[in-house]
Amino acid sequence: MKDLNAELEMLFDKWKLEHIFDEDYKENTPRFNGIFIPKENFLSDGFCISEPKEKTILYISKESHEYSTKNIHNNSLKAILNKNLYWLKQTLSDNKNPIFARRIKLMQEDALKEDLSNVTFMNINKRGGFEKTNMEILRKYAIQYSKNIISEIEIINPKLIICCGSGLKDILHRLYDINNKIIPKHIIEIYHPSYHYISDCNYKKLFLNKLKKLEKQI
Repeated sequence: MKDLNAELEMLFDKWKLEHIFDEDYKENTPRFNGIFIPKENFLSDGFCISEPKEKTILYISKESHEYSTKNIHNNSLKAILNKNLYWLKQTLSDNKNPIFARRIKLMQEDALKEDLSNVTFMNINKRGGFEKTNMEILRKYAIQYSKNIISEIEIINPKLIICCGSGLKDILHRLYDINNKIIPKHIIEIYHPSYHYISDCNYKKLFLNKLKKLEKQI
């Protein structure tokens, strides 16, 4: 039986080193008032509140919102980064209910009728970003670390991928294309769960409609 956690840890150790020695990080890293997020910052995501197992539901977001601010001396940047210290694993484990976690639960439990133990999560950019994503920077990061991103998806081996935010599905298609790999068929793209301009009820309806369209295509 595969040790999925061990496989992810090996991948993340390699990925962290690539962050540290990234000579092009200023081309693929968000910044605030000229101050870049430290290039060594890295969030290890993956399995949330379950024993690692394959065939989970994988939720993919754009950027990590967990940071190491000890090497940041710009107080304005520190204040922005310190607003987002939790990722999905912690909010689900602690039974917290911000809009992001609430809508993950809505898709997972209400729409898909899946247990929360079958949730996996990953960010494309594990170095970090801000509330509004710079898509050009995100694409540069994704292309540079495309092999790692695909490897993480292959290790998790989900039965369904849900892209939480516009443009993510196109990015995945690009990454699989440049690596001469066949992209998984089971992919849905939905508004980011933190999108406030739609009610939970309508968010669920939109998700179910997208799920039905996917099922017809496969």
